[in-house]
Amino acid sequence: MLKQLYRLPLMLFMIPFVYLSLWLDTYFQSVLGFFFSLVLAVLLGFYFKASKQLHLWAVGNIVSTIISLLLQHQHPEWHFHYQPFNPTLLVLSLSLLYLIPQLFGIFWAKVLRINLAQDNQKYKFIFMKK
Repeated sequence: MLKQLYRLPLMLFMIPFVYLSLWLDTYFQSVLGFFFSLVLAVLLGFYFKASKQLHLWAVGNIVSTIISLLLQHQHPEWHFHYQPFNPTLLVLSLSLLYLIPQLFGIFWAKVLRINLAQDNQKYKFIFMKK
């Protein structure tokens, strides 16, 4: 059971977030998909760094991008909706842009983890001194 929970974020990466964001934008004229994907990207980046699973993070990003690329071919109308951009180029660009909030989450996981470790050492030192 714990091993399955450990792999849950990898399963979340199997969801093509870029495709879903573009789909919601096209058919419902809603940017909520983009905002949800950005928040989830920060949380997933934080989790993968905190649990030391960055190799799965890389695999998950690649799989999500490939699935998004495959699914976007089902929508030829996207050539007209996103006029100056080719849909394939748009999916690849958004996939690269979604790396920024993920790297932000990884950065904060690293910073907070270091601060917590330093605080514990300071407290241990204070208690040992008394």
